[in-house]
Order: sequence, then structure tokens, then C-alpha cells
Amino acid sequence: MKLELPRVEDALFVFLLVFSLFFSAFLFGVGKQMQTEEKNERGKNLPTQFEKDMSLMVVGHPIQKMIPFIAKQDKDVAAYLVAIAKKESNWGKYHPEKNGKECFNYWGYRGTYNQTASGYSCFKSPKQAVNVVGERIRELMEQDITEPSEMVVWKCGQNCSADNVYAVDKWIEDVAYYHEKVERFF
Repeated sequence: MKLELPRVEDALFVFLLVFSLFFSAFLFGVGKQMQTEEKNERGKNLPTQFEKDMSLMVVGHPIQKMIPFIAKQDKDVAAYLVAIAKKESNWGKYHPEKNGKECFNYWGYRGTYNQTASGYSCFKSPKQAVNVVGERIRELMEQDITEPSEMVVWKCGQNCSADNVYAVDKWIEDVAYYHEKVERFF
């Protein structure tokens, strides 16, 4: 029995056919993966109109890096996050530090978490700061504290009688102004 080997041309043709099918499948898979990644990146990186408006409002202030996180909050919570931060820290220009590091606390928030020597909470990231302070604002709103004149508890606790009347009125006025301004963005 004599074994016949395929002709070189036939073997080369089969090899090229298999190689081209494999290579086509590979390129198709890479292309699909690139489309998926591009789609995901576009979805993540395109700011909402609110984010664009807010970024323009706070441009040059440290709170600008928090806008993507603030934008994910309920609109009323977001409005108070921005308004109170403006009043308490000029959107982050004045903020507590701990061990020489920024605390991302632009609201004068005094919680039990990682306190500075002066009693302010020192957060590890802008996202954590927005989530914790946003949650506190949400809790106040659930207690029917929804107007700037009521939200003044942020400044002086449940009773403002011991505080300077002018300072209390100015806090309410300033927070109301920025709260209303932010609400127009929605």
C-alpha cells in the first residue's frame, strides 16, 4: 500500500483557510470587546446637564471634584450639599485637615467618624464625604426639615437662641440663595 501525500498547494490552501477563519474570529472578538469598553466608558464619562451646570458654578473650588457624586444624590439633598458647602467652607476653600491631609469635609460636619482635634469628621475620599453628609441631610429631611429656615439646625443644633441673630439669619439667607440656584439646574 502506497501512502499518497497531499500536494503542497492543497496543504497550503487548507492551512491558509483555517488560519484566516481563526484570525477573522479573533478580530471579530477584539472588535466586540472594544465596542463594549467604548460604550461603557462613554456611559461613565459623559456628564449630565446637572453636572455641567454645577461644574460651571463651582469652577476653581475644591468641591468641583465632588460634583459627580453629588449629582447621584436626590435633587433636594444635592441642593443642600452644594448650598451648605458654599456657606460653611466657600465650596471647600476652608476645610479641616488631619495630620496634614485634607478631610474632604466642606460642610462643617461633626460626626463620630474619624474626628479631627476640633471635632470635625475627616473623610477618606470625596465620595465617602458626599455619601455620609448626604445621608445626614436626608435624615433631616425625613424629619420634615426641608426649608433653609429649618435646616439652620445644621449651624446651631436644635435651638439657635444662643447664637448671634444676624449670623443665623445670614446663614439661612445664604443657604436659601444657593439651594434655590441649584434646584433650577434640575
